[in-house]
Amino acid sequence: MKRLVAAPFLLLHFAPRSPALALALASGRPRRGGSANPSTELVRKLKQTRDAQEVFRLLDDYDKDINAPVVATAMGKLRRFGKSREALRVFKRSKARGIALNVAAYNAAISASGRNWEGALALFDELQQRGLE
Repeated sequence: MKRLVAAPFLLLHFAPRSPALALALASGRPRRGGSANPSTELVRKLKQTRDAQEVFRLLDDYDKDINAPVVATAMGKLRRFGKSREALRVFKRSKARGIALNVAAYNAAISASGRNWEGALALFDELQQRGLE
């Protein structure tokens, strides 16, 4: 991964509003949030996927890094690709693995339920019982 280092004279012309950011740029250190967090990288890659098979490949490749935001993003992508059943399978598999799912993951599961309003209602009740409103 290349890291660009700003020359001091550029900092004067394009001075960031934050002194901490200016110092980080001048020292060549990566900015906060620039770390290589695998789950953040996975969410970014999932958002760029072009088909359902790529979503499944990424989930398999990053199996140990799956968390609630990853599950929600993957389910949303699968639903957009017309794979609502698969999205619900990802949700159920994540729950079975003990991943602490968040409101976004439950919302994605409710959306993926489609016309199965009883299933959607059961998910909504579970969401309320867990206190994730």
